[in-house]
Amino acid sequence: MVNLVEEFSNELRHGGHLIVMPLSRILIEDECEIGKYRFYPIGEVDINALRPVDNNSLTLIENGEINDDDWMILNFGNEALREAATAITGAGPDMFKTNPLLAFTVNNLNWDEFLEATTHDYDKKILRVLTREAEKAMDLLKFYLCRADLIDTLPGTVGTWNGSNGFSSALLFNIDDYESYIIAGSVITHTVVKGIGLELGLNETESIREECEAILSTSGEVGTIVKTALAMHTTFLETNNPTTQFVKAMTLLEFLAYPDDFEKFENVRKQITPHIATDYNHYLNLKERFNELTGKKDETGKHIGYRTRIVHIGDDLEDILGDEMEVKQVMLEVQIYIGKVIVDMIKNHEMTWSEFEELRKQKKRSLGIV
Repeated sequence: MVNLVEEFSNELRHGGHLIVMPLSRILIEDECEIGKYRFYPIGEVDINALRPVDNNSLTLIENGEINDDDWMILNFGNEALREAATAITGAGPDMFKTNPLLAFTVNNLNWDEFLEATTHDYDKKILRVLTREAEKAMDLLKFYLCRADLIDTLPGTVGTWNGSNGFSSALLFNIDDYESYIIAGSVITHTVVKGIGLELGLNETESIREECEAILSTSGEVGTIVKTALAMHTTFLETNNPTTQFVKAMTLLEFLAYPDDFEKFENVRKQITPHIATDYNHYLNLKERFNELTGKKDETGKHIGYRTRIVHIGDDLEDILGDEMEVKQVMLEVQIYIGKVIVDMIKNHEMTWSEFEELRKQKKRSLGIV
């Protein structure tokens, strides 16, 4: 079994705190890593070696339920209630032993403040921060490995586990005390349930490792923008309503074109298509296709563009297309457009935005657009 204290010894010696979070809807075949994030199959990690401290739990009576009045009359201190709120979720050492895990270190955790905190709300705040940190790696995996027309392969939110019922959890380890604490609570608003999730192994991570590590460690202006774009891409993938999903895709394209501004979609299209087109004829075809996807009018002046009909007329994408397969094809199509731009941004993550805009102009010139 893997001893995480040994695995992360260098980071821990330099003041880092080890974080371990369960994963759901993901089958990890081999231990693998992306940057500072390491993924482990079920049962691979020696949880006992992290010396998790037991949380106090409530002894439930009668039908095993506690209402608000029960909480008020129980003679528990705030700290005990904090621990009981975690215990009641089912998050404990055994849960970490029976689910795939993600481990990483953070340098901004105030351990004294964590130990002195007395409310469950504090734990939920920490969980939200840790989830956002962990999702940086998952955003990249979802970008490279998940398809908009196949939601079945989407992994769950980091921190959730098999049977978690919407709860999230994390184990926090401090090397000086040489012990860990488990916290858990309700911090996410929705979860994917369709399908079995994502298969992840060395073959998948090694093929994208260089690009992922570049983005995770970048401080470039374009790199910072693409991190936001990747998070927006995850939101696009996880949206379960096709009409809303399409609108989110259009919003993401607008962001990729003008991260700090708002422009009409005709101008957005001019910034996006140079990343996609292979030649001038392809560019002309894309120009017409983007018109169909957004604001096209027929010969009578009637709006038939998808985006205009959805946003300004109130139509559903399913009504516009009329076929589930067509809806899936459109989702995959716009994801490909988004992906082409993001890939170019990843390749040039160290650029300033002005330099990236110049790159776009070069692409336009090579296509004969300007």
